[in-house]
This record gives sequence, C-alpha cells and structure tokens, in this order.
Amino acid sequence: MDRNTDMFSNLPSSLLVIIASFLSFKEAARTCILSKQWLDIWREAANIDFDENYFVKLHESEENQKVQREVFINFARQFIENHSQQVIETLGLRCSKPGSFPVDMQNIVMFATSRNVRGLSLDFSDPAWREDEIMNHEAGFELPSHVYEHGQALESLKLFSCRFDASKFTNFSAIKSLSLGWININIGSIVVILESCPLLESLRLKKCWNLEHFEVSRPGLRLQNLVLDKCDFRDEWLFIEGPKFQFFKYSGKVGQFHLENQREMVEAELDFGMQSEFEEVGVFLYDLLQELFAARILTVCSVFLQIIPSGDEPLGLQAPLNVRNLILKTALHSNEYWGIKFMLRSCPRLEMLTIDIGGPARIFPDYEPPYPFDPEKFWSRNFQVELSVTTTLRVVNVKGFKGTRNELYVLRYLLHFGRAMEELNLYVSNEGGDNGENREFYMGRAQKVLGFYKASRNVCMSVL
Repeated sequence: MDRNTDMFSNLPSSLLVIIASFLSFKEAARTCILSKQWLDIWREAANIDFDENYFVKLHESEENQKVQREVFINFARQFIENHSQQVIETLGLRCSKPGSFPVDMQNIVMFATSRNVRGLSLDFSDPAWREDEIMNHEAGFELPSHVYEHGQALESLKLFSCRFDASKFTNFSAIKSLSLGWININIGSIVVILESCPLLESLRLKKCWNLEHFEVSRPGLRLQNLVLDKCDFRDEWLFIEGPKFQFFKYSGKVGQFHLENQREMVEAELDFGMQSEFEEVGVFLYDLLQELFAARILTVCSVFLQIIPSGDEPLGLQAPLNVRNLILKTALHSNEYWGIKFMLRSCPRLEMLTIDIGGPARIFPDYEPPYPFDPEKFWSRNFQVELSVTTTLRVVNVKGFKGTRNELYVLRYLLHFGRAMEELNLYVSNEGGDNGENREFYMGRAQKVLGFYKASRNVCMSVL
C-alpha cells in the first residue's frame, strides 16, 4: 500500500462527521481546509460552540469590537440556517452584549431546544467584570420559556448572567450538572432547584449574590460535586447535611462551615483569597479540615496557611488527615511557614507535595505568628521534623521556581530529611524579576538545589 495514500478520502461523509464530533467546535471548523470532502463536514457538528471570544478582540477599540461582534452573530445565523442534523449533543453561546441582538439570541437558543440538546451553556457575562470585586451586574438575558418547555432532554445546564425562574425547573428532571453564575439568587431558589432536579450530581455557583448563606440538608440527594466560587454571602455560613461529596471547592471569605459525614470525599480545594484582613479565625479552618478528613487530594491557599495556626492547636490537627496529595498555592513568605508546618504535620500519609508559587498571594501585613520565630532558622535541621517528610513523601513539585532564599530554605529541608523521596521536579518560572531576573537566571539557581545534601539515594531531580 502506498504510504502517501489518504485513507480518509475513502471514508463516507457520515463517518467523517463522527470523527469531527470528537474535536472541539473550533478545531472541527479548521478541518474545512483539509480537502473538498471535508469542506462542509464541520457544519454537521453535534457539539456547537458560539463564542464571541473567537471573533472579538478585547484589546481593540469599542468600534472595532462592535464590527467583530456583528461578524460573530452573522456566522451564528448562517450556521444554524444551514445545519441539517435533527439532534445535537451540546450548544454553547457566549455573548457579552446580548441586548444588541435579542432576536438572534432567542433564535440560537430555540435552535438548540428544537434539536433536543442535552448540554446547554449560556454565558452573557462581560469579560471586563472583575471576579475579585464585590460588584453586582444586571443579568443580560432571560431564559426563554421554550427552554423550560423542552427541558426534559437537558442533562447539563450553564446559565451565566441569565435570569431564570426556579419554580419552572420541574421540567429539568434529567439534569445532572448545573452551573449558575453572575446572577442574583437566594437560598430559597437553590432549595427549589435541588427539589426539582433529583438526578443532580454537580452544582457550581460562581459570583452569585443576595445569598443569605448556603445550606443543603435535603436527604436522598445525589449531589457529589459542589463548587462555591467567589459568591457574596450575607453570612459566611455553610451547612451541608445529606449529600456525600466527592469534590468540594470553596473560594471566598473565611466563615463557619459544617459538612457532615463526608467520608467519600476525594478532593477538596480551599481558596480564601477574598479575605481582606488577618483575623484569628483559625478555629473555623481547623474545624473545616477535620470535616474534610477523608480527602486524598487537598489544595489550600496562602491565606489559609497564614490563618490556620491561629486556632487552639497551632501545630497541627489532633486527628490526622487522609491526604496523599497536598497542593500549596503559596508565595513561600515567612508568614506562611507555620501553616506549611501545620499541614505537613497533619498529613502523615502524604506522598506528593506540590508547591505552586505561580499565582498572586495575599500576604497580611498585620500577621501574628503563633510563636516568636526567626525566619532564617525556621527550616534548620534542629527543628522537629514531620513524620510525612521522613517516611512517606515521595514526590515534590515546585511550580514557578525562581530560587529565592525562602524557596531554597524549604527545598534544603525537604531533601535533607526526605528519606523516602523519589522525585523533585522544579518547574522554572518564565516571569521576569524586579531586578532583571529571567528564566536563565532561575535555571542557574536551580543548579544550587542539585548540590544540596539528599537523605534519599533514590531521588531523581528534574529542572523543567
């Protein structure tokens, strides 16, 4: 057989459509340049994504963006006019100015429901809105009535900056995944939604406001995944009784948490970056950690590391966690030292430690440590070493490595006492430093780590 033979040219169009369905909508559209046979294959896609970000350039002028958005809408119009398939799997629509095209928005959504779409994503939020600001924005669109009427086929629904009537969710009985964002919603509506969607497994709330608190206490729920992302609660109080989560993510201010009987938890992520002031509320975080005891994967932030030692037990949990993979989103600032020690001591079964220095971290100027200490000597070999470091820790990843003094302190400590370590992976930062440092400079710092004493003869070190 000739190696240059194009095997795809012998395939029927119906099979090419199936092949294209495994690609993203954008990638499927690119197949039109392959050959004449592929020219219109992507137009029969079962997974459709109308995203203005493919057309509108945010760094350009308002006038240019207006023209680009018109091109985007014209593209969507032509696509749905020429689409011949009777059923589609998913449809995504993202448009930050839906009020400028009300008829087109209605037509696109109607196109989706008329094709018995199973996954519908409607995002009318503006990319200029800042997630870290407590600022409410009026919803840009209202969910059309025909979505409720034809909602029996829906299994996944995302509504961002889109008003809806929770009392009409009774037709959404097949929904397994629901994401709500950038909207005004109260806890009563959440309760109604949970009652109307008995098969719901995943619930995500992002930048929602007017929530008094968050409470789920309905027995028999199938809810397994819960994400509360930067929502504005009047009272920072969360009460969960009934659902047994496998994944839990909270991003917001420190508050009171009650998660009952979470023995099936696999992964938890805690981000308290919205906490504006240092407060001695470590007892709240201490209690929360105890309720997340079963999680095998745990991600915590810089604020968490600064606050957790301010509770009644500043050195660690009395009852150990089941964590095997610990991810620290940190600046490796001395304010975080006691919190890092707290977590290492509380995770005696730890196998993998990831130190992620890449993102922004809030460092409190009014931070008060649980005990006086000298940051220069904190990681010295005379300090009490955690059981996890000496016996179970096998892999250490450092993301955003720059070789700062604090980074070198921590790595020297881990290598010196990590008798079970097998891997140390340094992912070097691409960011420029304040004094002209660059990736090449950081690579040079990494060579210092390679020369540190190693308690384990089996450790393999990589600089990436």
